[in-house]
Amino acid sequence: MTFSIRLRARPEPDGRSVRFHAEFAAPGDVGPALCAPAWLDTGDGHTLDLGLLCAPTAVTWREQRSQELGIHRYISPGPHTAHLHWGEVTVSTTTEEGAPSEAPAAKHPELPLFALRHLEQPLQVALRLQVSGLAPEQRLRIDGGAGQVLWLKGADGPEQSTEWPLAYAKPGRYAVAVDLLDSEGFWLATLAESPLEVTFAAVEPMLSQKPAADIPEAVFAAPPEVSQAVPDDQPWLPFRYVRPMWSGVSCYTTPGGGQVSRVLSTGTYLAIKAETIVGGALWYQTSGRDWVAASAVAIQRPSELRGVVLGQAPQPPPEPPPEPEPIGRGVVTASLLNVRARPGVSSDNPPVDRLPNGTQVDIFEEATVAGAVWYRIGPNRWVHSGWVRRIEAPPPQPEPEPEPQPEPEPIGRGVVTASLLNVRARPGVSSDNPPVDQLPNGTQVDIFEEATVAGAIWYRIGPNRWVHSGWVRLLEGTTHSLARGVMLAAAGEPISLPVGWVISSSLNVRARPGTAPDNPPVDEVTHNQMLRILETRQVGGADWHRIGPDRWVHGGSVAVASAKPRPSSIGPTERWVAVCLKEQTAVAYEGDRPVYATMVASGLPGTPTVQGVFRTWLRLLSGRMAGPGYYLEEVTWTCYFYDGYALHTAYWHDAFGSPRSHGCVNLSPYDAWWIFRWSEPGGPNSPAVYVYWA
Repeated sequence: MTFSIRLRARPEPDGRSVRFHAEFAAPGDVGPALCAPAWLDTGDGHTLDLGLLCAPTAVTWREQRSQELGIHRYISPGPHTAHLHWGEVTVSTTTEEGAPSEAPAAKHPELPLFALRHLEQPLQVALRLQVSGLAPEQRLRIDGGAGQVLWLKGADGPEQSTEWPLAYAKPGRYAVAVDLLDSEGFWLATLAESPLEVTFAAVEPMLSQKPAADIPEAVFAAPPEVSQAVPDDQPWLPFRYVRPMWSGVSCYTTPGGGQVSRVLSTGTYLAIKAETIVGGALWYQTSGRDWVAASAVAIQRPSELRGVVLGQAPQPPPEPPPEPEPIGRGVVTASLLNVRARPGVSSDNPPVDRLPNGTQVDIFEEATVAGAVWYRIGPNRWVHSGWVRRIEAPPPQPEPEPEPQPEPEPIGRGVVTASLLNVRARPGVSSDNPPVDQLPNGTQVDIFEEATVAGAIWYRIGPNRWVHSGWVRLLEGTTHSLARGVMLAAAGEPISLPVGWVISSSLNVRARPGTAPDNPPVDEVTHNQMLRILETRQVGGADWHRIGPDRWVHGGSVAVASAKPRPSSIGPTERWVAVCLKEQTAVAYEGDRPVYATMVASGLPGTPTVQGVFRTWLRLLSGRMAGPGYYLEEVTWTCYFYDGYALHTAYWHDAFGSPRSHGCVNLSPYDAWWIFRWSEPGGPNSPAVYVYWA
């Protein structure tokens, strides 16, 4: 994209002070904005450092075509010639006391017709326009919003008409405007401007009004009473979510069936507001106040991705207390059995997991709540005893004949990051090597040795007890040979940019960059794992990142967050978020200081995220989003920064690091919550958002 720029000097009423502005010609195409360091030579021996001056994009040009650079007071009346140096471009203007500050107004053409009409297709509008008296050296720029721009050239004749279809990726409040430009593309006047509210006609996810299909019933452990379903132990997840298990699932006006309120399509995600048991089956009340059978929907597990606070060292979770010996053992008899953080059913104790029929569990203690007996099957994991059949403990194992050898000193220590981590008798996954135990999240383990099977690293945590290293985060003090990922050679050190995250399900680590036969994998990092980027090299036309001593990963599977200079239009103490579309990362700043970094998922190629510098115009704790192919209840922690484009939670996928959205910037629930809370002190227009390519 090419840019033209002018320097304007506007005298102040005192006669000696001059206010300088940079004026930008309208960009000729849609693309990334040019940002470059700028400084102003006032012509009297003074200079003003302007920082990083960014040209507007096709989306932001109407609001940012003129940007104030600063004010300067001259001692003498002049004339003075000021020079603006912007990257490799230099433009000048002359100031003189009493000199006119504006050029004579150009003759304006007329618009006999300017009309907008909504089309039958969702999110589409037709614009009809007629212009009369357009001079040969003039041009009309018709801005339809979201980067849609049409040009009419005076060289094609003074009388022109057009009908132009406008298509929007997202519902929102747009503005359609007609601006008159000179021969170089600089603004002369606005001839017409009209607000436009673009909505998605299908406000409910209705496919048809067919009768509901027969829904198989499942038995759940819950009393026959309505309970609220809003957890409070994780403030970034104020709702639980479900999605239909097939297209055509019906919702009803009352639990238990009866009158169909709507028929759900794929792409629909519902928020659970309450739950109840009817006829032995569990029903969920949705955010739309209707009801859906729990057996017809699947619980959606949001991404557990969390960004990193910059300037601080990661802290391991506290060591859990040792688990006592179980008092019994049982097997689940329900189709699906809810697991809760404590015994009983209440609004502040929602299900945290489900166990399928046949699952065997250890029982550590019993508790009676509201006349029902509950079993604790692990730390903060309770189930209703009515759906657990007690079984005999396995027969005692015969005493081993030889005396076991003493265990050597551990070579490291780690903490389990999976919800439940399988323990196997030997390294590797195979049919003759089934799990012998499971470790819950937060369990700390000693590591005695490591082994590589099928390219994956396994840790031995005891006699005949092996776990996959991808779900064990190493703690401080671990020996060098075991150091992986974020803990590499940096345990306890503050985290700084650049940092990266693994996009793929797993990624090989090699001793040096490249994939030569004599450079086999020596380790593995896993999906969403954060990596310190210590060095980057190009080998074989690809980037390779060093994440530790003799530890390199292919850059094609890593989203990297790097520092970005602050645009001069963002204040030196302002809170702002830089979104890199190339890397699919975001960095939050306070002025020039980066404070938080994470991965995002921006717009797909057909529905790209708008680029430029924006400010939040609406902040919402939660709301519904709907468009072609999607219907999303209770989307939380939303900061709208341009029409229908926003930073917001995406609870329906875990594909951060790659484009995924209809144009918004998707964040994990935790990251969206963090940015929403952090930016709140900045006021209703915080944060500023700078979206750029690279």
